[in-house]
Amino acid sequence: MLARYIYRHSRYFTLIILCVIAVGITSFNSIARQEDPTLMNFVGTITTFYPGATPDRVEALVSRPLEDELRKIAEIDELQSTSSAGVSFFNIMLVDTLPADALERTWSEIRDAMADAATVFPPGAGEPVFDNDRLTSFTTIVALSSATADDMPLSLLNRLAQDFADRARNLADTKLVEIFGEPVEEVRVEIDESALLSRGLNLQQVALALQAADAKMASGRASGNGTEMLIELAGDFDSMERIREVIVNTAPNGSATRIADIARVYKSAVTPPPAMAMAQGRTAILVGVVMEPGNQVDVWSRAFNEFVATYRAQAPAGLKLEMTYDQNTYATSRLFDVTTNLALGIVLVILVLLFTLGWRAAVVVACILPLCGLISIIVMERMGMALHQMSISGLIVALGLLVDGSIVMTDEVRKRLLQGQSPIDAISGSVDRLRVPLISSALTTVLAFVPMAILPGPAGDFVGAIATAVIIMLATSTVLALSITPVLASWLLPRKPAKESHWWVGGASSGRAGDALERSLDWSLRHPAAAIALALALPVSGFLAFPTLTAQFFPGTDRDQFYIQVKAADGRSIYDTAATVKRMDEKLRSDPLIRRVDWSIGESAPAFYYNMYRFKEGIPSWAEALVLTHDENRTDDLIRQLQLELDREFPDAQIIVRGIDQGPPVIAPLEIEVNGPNLAVLRELGEEFRRRMDTIPYVTHTSNGLAGGAPKLVFELQEEKLRLAHLQLSDVATALNSSLLGQVGGEVLEGTERLPVRVRLNEKDWGGSEQIADILVPLPGQLQDTQALIAGIPLNALGKPALVPSQSPISRDEGQRTNKVQGFLIRGVLPEEALKLLQQDLAQNPIDLPDGYTFTFGGDADERAKVVDKIMAPMGLVLAALLVTIVMTFNSWRLSAVAVLVCICSLGLSLLALAIFRYPFGIQAMIGVIGSIGVSINAAIIIITALQANASAAHGNLRATRNVVMDSSRHIISTTVTTFGGFLPLILEGSQFWPPFAMAIAGGVLLSTVISFFLVPPLFLVATRFGKRDSEAEDANHNNNQNSARELAA
Repeated sequence: MLARYIYRHSRYFTLIILCVIAVGITSFNSIARQEDPTLMNFVGTITTFYPGATPDRVEALVSRPLEDELRKIAEIDELQSTSSAGVSFFNIMLVDTLPADALERTWSEIRDAMADAATVFPPGAGEPVFDNDRLTSFTTIVALSSATADDMPLSLLNRLAQDFADRARNLADTKLVEIFGEPVEEVRVEIDESALLSRGLNLQQVALALQAADAKMASGRASGNGTEMLIELAGDFDSMERIREVIVNTAPNGSATRIADIARVYKSAVTPPPAMAMAQGRTAILVGVVMEPGNQVDVWSRAFNEFVATYRAQAPAGLKLEMTYDQNTYATSRLFDVTTNLALGIVLVILVLLFTLGWRAAVVVACILPLCGLISIIVMERMGMALHQMSISGLIVALGLLVDGSIVMTDEVRKRLLQGQSPIDAISGSVDRLRVPLISSALTTVLAFVPMAILPGPAGDFVGAIATAVIIMLATSTVLALSITPVLASWLLPRKPAKESHWWVGGASSGRAGDALERSLDWSLRHPAAAIALALALPVSGFLAFPTLTAQFFPGTDRDQFYIQVKAADGRSIYDTAATVKRMDEKLRSDPLIRRVDWSIGESAPAFYYNMYRFKEGIPSWAEALVLTHDENRTDDLIRQLQLELDREFPDAQIIVRGIDQGPPVIAPLEIEVNGPNLAVLRELGEEFRRRMDTIPYVTHTSNGLAGGAPKLVFELQEEKLRLAHLQLSDVATALNSSLLGQVGGEVLEGTERLPVRVRLNEKDWGGSEQIADILVPLPGQLQDTQALIAGIPLNALGKPALVPSQSPISRDEGQRTNKVQGFLIRGVLPEEALKLLQQDLAQNPIDLPDGYTFTFGGDADERAKVVDKIMAPMGLVLAALLVTIVMTFNSWRLSAVAVLVCICSLGLSLLALAIFRYPFGIQAMIGVIGSIGVSINAAIIIITALQANASAAHGNLRATRNVVMDSSRHIISTTVTTFGGFLPLILEGSQFWPPFAMAIAGGVLLSTVISFFLVPPLFLVATRFGKRDSEAEDANHNNNQNSARELAA
């Protein structure tokens, strides 16, 4: 026996303690620290730009080929695509049970599938861009802007941002650096259309001439005897002047047409820009930086802040460099708060033990607590876990549970020492008596937390650390309770009763409360049926109250952050969106509660919280703001206020003011997905569902995914006129595309930057539909006859333009078209409440769906259902293991049935605690309810095993049964109160996340004392009486058989 060996060799006790302290402190100093768990990267996106293409063309020519290739990959769990004007966007979710190596292999297969699909893309479509960092939360976000009123050129600001990003990438332990709002620079060759066509040229010829003049290819190598030399041609593009001197064409008379004769050459940003950014009302570029997971955010942030200070000191005058978001400030504050709760829980536990067991027993447990904590830190560090709010909260959760074993062991040793046993006998007897109950209690609790520990996907990444920390702490505490605790108790506890008993020496006397408990136990044992009925009343009430609990996914969180999503009308340019954003920004920054506002326009903003999902790119009508406030407690009220004010002042845009919520990302809290083949029917059905959703009182905004798209200009060309001009439709399309979007002809190298040389018409020549109709289409004859009198034919001479609405973005899910109807709610309203009203309306007045069309609920409800299914998936195996543990502990089916009934009752008691305090039944509350099953059964195991060990009680003696229960009452009450005390800081924290979880366990454990004292003993008597009757019947049957045998023998 380990405890007896340690007692006899006390130097080993000292050695163990010193090793644990030394290794524990080292592990604590090296273990990773961050604010929130790192979500495993199961999400990826593919973005493909197809400039000028309508959504239906993007779907047919880009999205479908990509989809066909991706659907061949079995590891893809969800495949969704959105085809918008000029861009195809895929959202990919892999099977969330993939190990890390399989995950990387699957990403590689997806890249190969992209390359295969790109071979059939139409001309003009870009290469698909893969990104699997969309769920990355940035550790810090830096804004670079002009120190004065936007007087620094954006091109210079871009170069500085690129330089800053390059240096940040070289910082140790930096994983990722991304730039937002950066302009894309190019060398513009702006053609004068009349000058071009008067010389019988077209844009394609100019672009080809530029490509031919840009000599950047290898020119060979000369090898000889003893020498080897590379050959290179001079003349590649290295300046604007070199481009201006390029000869496009030479006339028969020898005159040459140069670029300078027909175009203006200058360096410019691509217009319109793909994205823009603002910081505190100024044009800016945002740089997001991510720390490598597994490091300490406080250490990394200090190094990064030093780097920023050095860069700021060396930066050119006029540059404003500011930290818009720093995770370290939140992580430090959060870890401090959670650690404070941990310390408070320890103090409460020790105070409770001081009151119930006396100072010596309190010292024993107080010594075990830091040992258990240090060993747990060692194990967590070796497992690669990090200290964050979830793992530390797991330590808090385990705090009230891990002392149970030490309390019971200490009390058992105390009783044996007071009975006159020697320390070595007290240790041996206590360990022999409690080995099975303590291991069984720990196993039942561990099994209750297993579903949460093995939960896959983002939800598992988020809450799994709680369960893992609890399991580590419980396993550690059980080992210590059977090895270190009895030794320490035998040294510190008195060996004879004190002459003067004070409450701080042996614990407070039960007094009248003890007498009342004793009388209650006597009554319950004399009237077992009534006692059982009364004890079952509480859990039954909990089950009856369960339907009144409001379902929830994950709750919000109290932070000084929120974000705003703005969707302008389709067809609005990015400049129009920016103008709206500027007016909105002025309003936001005028609010005294708001301390900072940063914007991304045309793309999603850099995520400043772990579950923000960046799912927009290349959308001119989209903007997103990151907002910081002065008071986290008033942020939710501000969100509700701003939602009303912004809707009233900016009616031409859909504005969603969103708070920060816990858990995996959810795009919209309320969502209906309508599936079917025909876009027109899907649009009509979606509009009907949207109208129904809009009638729900809590809904602030709704959207139909297939609402009317942006306007487009359609030219209906006449075949006769095309034939007279010797043109084909493809010739006109090519000419228009070249004129409006331009063609790339070579590139200019500036250091390591590559600037494409783009040939295009002057923008003022096609600012509206009339100007576009006047664009001249080159005639085929012009390619050979430069002396022709007719330079080209106007587009309006070939047909008439018409302004018609284009298709809205087309979504596909798992290979079929879908229309997502989304609803957004008032801050603080649970999505389940709105969903119930919507489902009730649809049930009373259903929407008729044509054949081949279906609808499902998505959003918060769908994500919650998926997580619940994953939690419940291993429950069969867990329950089987729990049953095996119980049966092996008691070696009795009847007593095992009593323990199973206690588990069921603890479930009802947790639900009752939630109902009393009106907490919603979210994922965290569900996990708490499941965890309470393993915790609440511990007292029952202690009582039942004690009754089994007492011969008189095992034979149904009422007095002996009552004495055994009373003898166990002190440590049962101590463990119950300490468990509740360990959870009390989380209950009183006041946040939205922890109280339901803590109340589900602590409230259930507290109420389970009724079950332990007034249900378990009567049921034990009933079980033993039935067992005695069966035994007597078997004996009688055996005797009868023996008599019959004797008679036959006679």
